Amino acid sequence: MRQVELSPGCVDTWPPRSTLDTQFEGVLSSSRWRAAASLSVFVGLFELRDWQAWVDDAYAVLDATESGRVRSRRSPTRRDQLALCYALHRLVLGRALHCDVASVPIGRDRAGCPRVAGGSLATSLSHADGCLAVAVSAAGPVGVDIESLARAAVMPEIVERLCHPADRAAMEALAEDERNQALLALWVRKEAFLKAIGIGLQREMQTFAAPDDAVLPRRGGVTSQVRMLDAGPHWVAAVAKPPGASVECVWLRPNGATAQQWY
Repeated sequence: MRQVELSPGCVDTWPPRSTLDTQFEGVLSSSRWRAAASLSVFVGLFELRDWQAWVDDAYAVLDATESGRVRSRRSPTRRDQLALCYALHRLVLGRALHCDVASVPIGRDRAGCPRVAGGSLATSLSHADGCLAVAVSAAGPVGVDIESLARAAVMPEIVERLCHPADRAAMEALAEDERNQALLALWVRKEAFLKAIGIGLQREMQTFAAPDDAVLPRRGGVTSQVRMLDAGPHWVAAVAKPPGASVECVWLRPNGATAQQWY
C-alpha cells in the first residue's frame, strides 16, 4: 500500500493553532485515526451541529474560493454549515498530509470536484441536512455520498431518472417502505460513483446499474467498486473506491465518542 507523503504545497506547522484545530486533534486521537490513516480509504462522518461552537474558527481557515462559495448562500445557517464543511474537510486532509489546515493544497477541477494538488491523495465530500461525509484515499479515485433517511419518502418521484432496467428488476419484490429505502441506497451509490469518476451528474443515472459491492467500469479500462457504509439509523451513505481497497468509516464528534465500522 502506498504511504501518504507530505504534499509539496503543505507547510508543516504543528502543534495545531485554532480552537477548532485543537478540538479536532483530540477527536482524532481518541478515534483510532492513526490506524485508519494507514488504510487505503478513510471516511469521516460529522453532524455539523456538534461542531457549531467552532464556526468562527471554521471561517478563519477558508481560502478565497471557499469563502466566496460560503458568501453565496443566502441563509446565515447555510453559510455557517458550508463553512464548517469546508473547514472539517481541510482538517481531515491536513492530518493526512501532516500540514497546517490553512495550507492544505485543495482546489476544484472544471467539474467542481475537490482535488488535492500533488496527486498524493484523492478526496470527496458530501453534505446534506446538517451532515457531512469526507472521504480520503491513498489508493486512487474516491467518491462519497450521504443523505438523510427521511428522503426515502420522496424517492418514488425520481424512479424514471434513477433506475436502470436491472435496478427496477431488483426492486420489484420489495414492500413499499423497503423499496423506498433501497432506492435511496441506490441513489447514494450512483452519486458516489459519479463523483469518483469526476463527472457528477453529467451522466444520467438510469444509464447504468449499481448494485451494492458492484465493480463498475470507468474510462480507460479502470474500475470502481461501490459499497454501502454503516452511517447509523438516520443516514444512508456509500463510497466508490478502487476494487479491493480497504475502508474505515468513523463518526467524528467533539466529545471523542465515535462509532466505527470496518470493511
